[in-house]
Amino acid sequence: MPENKVKKYFSLIEAWAWCEICTEMVNIRVDKEEIKAGLKMGIYTKEHKHLNPYPDPEDVDDVSSQEHTVYIYIDENYDITGVRSFFGDSPSMSDVGGPSVEPGGEVRIPIVVKEVQPMSVQLGMISMEEFKLLKVCDGMNSVGQCAEITQEPVEKIEDMLDKLRKKGLVKVIKRTSE
Repeated sequence: MPENKVKKYFSLIEAWAWCEICTEMVNIRVDKEEIKAGLKMGIYTKEHKHLNPYPDPEDVDDVSSQEHTVYIYIDENYDITGVRSFFGDSPSMSDVGGPSVEPGGEVRIPIVVKEVQPMSVQLGMISMEEFKLLKVCDGMNSVGQCAEITQEPVEKIEDMLDKLRKKGLVKVIKRTSE
């Protein structure tokens, strides 16, 4: 799988994100002001619906000509920290976790159960790192993928999730792999 790339310009970035469905790099332009505004909410995410312009006509299993979505996570340095590809409005449970199945063959998926406003950070109710983590606990990412996107060690993510769980803000659902 090719590496995601970003070209940074004065007022925008041009991102090339790997789409698992097209098996191609998808080009997405994003205004830097839009990213900065999104970062105030913890982490910036961009949803990009598209079709594969060059599906393989010989491959009967190639469904990339149907509309699907690439969802990218961008950090404060305008770099891509995660990408998800899926059909429909959100990934199916079998899409979440991907190849990074956790020990014991189960996938643990943290999901926000109570929305938290940015002011909670200023009031000292949660840390900025915890707030950023909540933004990637969107049901699309396993615990390991949350660590990858937030660029934190899995152990730190586990500790933060434990604190957030005790505060009633997240729950972690478990799915066993087939």
